[in-house]
Amino acid sequence: MKKSLLALAIAAAQSQLALAGHDDDQHMVIEINQGLPQLETAIRETTSGVKASPVSDGGELLQSLTGVSAIRMGGRALDPVIRGQKETQLNILLDGGYIHGGCPNRMDPPTAYTSVDSYDRVTVIKGNRTVVYGGGGSGGTVLFERDWPMIDNKGYNADLAGSYRGNGEQWELGLDLVTGNDDGYIRFIAHEGESENYDDGDGNEVSSKYDSQSNALLAGIRLSDNTTLQASFEKADEEDVLFPGASMDSPYADAENTRIKLEHQFTQGALLQLKVEAYQSDVIHLMENMMMTSPSSSDTDGMRIVMDAHAADIDWTFGADLQKNNRDAVAFMISSGMSAFSQWPGVEIDQHGFFVEGEKSVGKDDVVSAGLRYDRVEASASRAGETFGMGMGAHTPLSQYTTYYGVTETDSTEDNVGGFASWTHRLNDQYTVETTVSRSVRTADATERYIAKNPMMGQDWIGNPQIDPEKHHQIEAVLAKADEQLQWSLTGWYNRVDDYILRFNNGSADLYKNVDAELYGIEAEVSYAFSSNLTLGSSLAWIKGKNKDDDTHLSRIAPLELTTSLDYQKQQWKVGAEWKLVAEQNDVCLSSDANCGGQDVRQTPGYGIVNLHGEYAAQSGFVVAAGVDNLFDKAYTLHESRDYVLDSDPVQVAEPGQNIWVRVSARF
Repeated sequence: MKKSLLALAIAAAQSQLALAGHDDDQHMVIEINQGLPQLETAIRETTSGVKASPVSDGGELLQSLTGVSAIRMGGRALDPVIRGQKETQLNILLDGGYIHGGCPNRMDPPTAYTSVDSYDRVTVIKGNRTVVYGGGGSGGTVLFERDWPMIDNKGYNADLAGSYRGNGEQWELGLDLVTGNDDGYIRFIAHEGESENYDDGDGNEVSSKYDSQSNALLAGIRLSDNTTLQASFEKADEEDVLFPGASMDSPYADAENTRIKLEHQFTQGALLQLKVEAYQSDVIHLMENMMMTSPSSSDTDGMRIVMDAHAADIDWTFGADLQKNNRDAVAFMISSGMSAFSQWPGVEIDQHGFFVEGEKSVGKDDVVSAGLRYDRVEASASRAGETFGMGMGAHTPLSQYTTYYGVTETDSTEDNVGGFASWTHRLNDQYTVETTVSRSVRTADATERYIAKNPMMGQDWIGNPQIDPEKHHQIEAVLAKADEQLQWSLTGWYNRVDDYILRFNNGSADLYKNVDAELYGIEAEVSYAFSSNLTLGSSLAWIKGKNKDDDTHLSRIAPLELTTSLDYQKQQWKVGAEWKLVAEQNDVCLSSDANCGGQDVRQTPGYGIVNLHGEYAAQSGFVVAAGVDNLFDKAYTLHESRDYVLDSDPVQVAEPGQNIWVRVSARF
C-alpha cells in the first residue's frame, strides 16, 4: 500500500529507536512493525533488540526481538512465539509464499527453511494490523522477502559470509552471487551449516547435531518500463537433525519451493500497481527413533493477486488469495514394517480469501486505516476410514475421532470474516499515539483437526475434525516519543479469544477443545544517545494468558523479560554489551496436573545472561565480528521449550552455555 506523507513522517521520526547507526553496506534489513514505532535496522548491527551473533535459521533470529520468544526442541528449528501465540496463529511467508512443514510435531516450522543471510529484508508485524497476507495472523505476520537486486556498475555483486560458534562446533557458510543490470538479473544463493552437540551451562551435552544445506536460483526480466517478471527455485535439505524434545530425530527433511512474481506499474488512472504471485512448496520429512519410523509429506500450492490504487483521497490495497495444502503421514513399526497409526490421514485444507484495505490522511496530524477480509475454508481427511495398526491396536482415525468426540464426519467448511481499524494521531513534533482494534479468525491446522496417534503406542494424541476456528478480538494502544537524543515507545494490548483451540491432557490422551481465553501484555522500548557514539537501549515484554472457562493459565506463555544494551560505534568500529534478565514463570498449566492438563513442563526459574559483541567494517566491504554469548556460562531453559525423558524424569531442552563466536563477511 502507498503510505501517506504523515505515516512516512511518523515512521521516519521513529526509525531511530534502538538504532546505533545504519550501515548501507549491510545486505539484510529487518523491519519491526508493532504499530508505532516502525523500526528499521540492519540485521548485523550491534543494536538493542537485534541479535548480533550468528543464527542457524529464522526462528533463532526472531527470538531476539521484544515480545518474541521461541520453542526449542533441538539445536535448530526454533518455533517462534509472538505475544504468546504460535504455530498457525502466525502468518509466516517466505519470499511471498507459504510453506507448511512436513512434521506433525513441528520439527520443521516454516522458519526452519530460512537461511537468513539469503533474504534482503525481514518484516515483523506484531498483532493484527493488516489483512493482506492471509487469514488468521492473530499473533502477527512475518515476511522473509527478496528484492530486485541493486547491481554495481561492474555488472555483478558477490557476497560471502561465514561464521563459527565454539559451543557445538557450529559453522555456517553462505554465498550470494548476482549478475545483470536494470533490465534483468540472474542470482544464485547457497548456504550450508553444520553443528555437533552443544553443552548447556552445567556442562551437560545436549543432543543438537544437524546438517543443513540450501540452494536457490532466481531470475528476473523487465518486460517493459513498467512490468517485471521474476521466478525462483529453491531447495533446502536438512539431514541427521537431532530433536530430544520430540523423542524422535529427523534423518532428513527436504523442501522444494518455486515462486513466480509479475508486477506492473500503472501510469494513468486510479490503479497504481498490480502484483500476481504464484508459489508451490513441497516438503518430505522423516521422523525416526528406535521403535518407529514415520515418513510424511506436505505440499502447498497458492496464488495471490494484489492491486494498489488511489481513489477518493484513500490509498487502497485489495485482492484475493488461495492456498491448498495436502498432508500425509503414517508411522510404521521398525521391527515389523507394519503401520502403527496415522498422524495426517490424507489431509487437505483449502482456503480462498478476498480482502480490501485502505489508508487516509485526515488533516496533517491524523491517519486512519482499516481493512476487511473474508475466507472460505474447506477441510477433509480422505484416509480417515483406512485401518492402521495391527491386532488389538488396529483402528481407523475416524473410529478414534468418534471415541473421543462423538464425531462421525471428518469434512468441515468455514466462512470466516476478519478486519481491523487503526487511528494514528501526532500529538506534537515529538509524541505520537496509535490505537488499533481488530478481529481475526484462525482456522485449525492439520494436526489439531486430524492427528490420530495409536492408543497402543502410549499416550493417545487425537485431533478434533469439527473444532471451531478461533476468533480473536484485539485492542492495542501505542504511545511513542522521538527526538535527537531520546526515543521510546510503550505498547499495551488485550486479546479476547472466543473458541480458543486448547490442547489438553485428560489423563489418557492429548485432545483439543474450544474454550474462551484472553491474552494481554505490555511492551516498552527506549533508546538514549549519550553522544553520537554511545547509545543505551532497553526493552521489556510482559505477557499473561488465561483460560476463562476454568480460570487456569494458558501454556507456554513467556515470563517477564528485560533486556538492556550499551553500544558504542566510532567510524568502522562497533562494540556492545547486552544484559538479559528473565523472571521465573510460575503461571503455568502443567501436563502433570490432572486439574489442568496443559503443555507446560514445569515452573521455570528465572535467569540472567550477558552477551558481548564487537565488529570492524573495512571500507573495502570486508567485515569481521566476534563475541561471546552467555558470558558467565549460565544454565537456563526457555520456558516454552519442549521436554524429553531422562532417567524416567521429564527434562526441558536446555539452552547453550558459554558460546564464543566469530563471523566474517565480504562483498566483491
